[in-house]
Amino acid sequence: MLTIRTMPILLKIVGKLDLRPVIDVVKDLDIFDEPANKEDALRQLSDKEKMGKVGMEILSAITPQLGRIADDILPLVAAYKKCTIEDAEDMDAAEVINEIINDDGVRSFFKTALRKKTETEA
Repeated sequence: MLTIRTMPILLKIVGKLDLRPVIDVVKDLDIFDEPANKEDALRQLSDKEKMGKVGMEILSAITPQLGRIADDILPLVAAYKKCTIEDAEDMDAAEVINEIINDDGVRSFFKTALRKKTETEA
């Protein structure tokens, strides 16, 4: 759940990310056009597969920047899970990250914040 405690940390994370690589990657993806021919396999993907491809491309563009937000991850997890930073250090990273990115409130927050930041950086 998106809480008042997590919002400042999420805003800090959004502020640190450079979205130009993401914008460039997404602009270059040509997966939503209708296929020109049967051989164009990427355009033959289902909508779910297309969104997975977009997600992976965005993740690939952001991954080199994760060092910029490293200091924000533990406070975010602690705020999100309502625990101490020491307790957050011992949690399973994959499980917690999956939980956070699948949280509707957090996802909606990031969509809005990143869209606004993209408009200013584009």
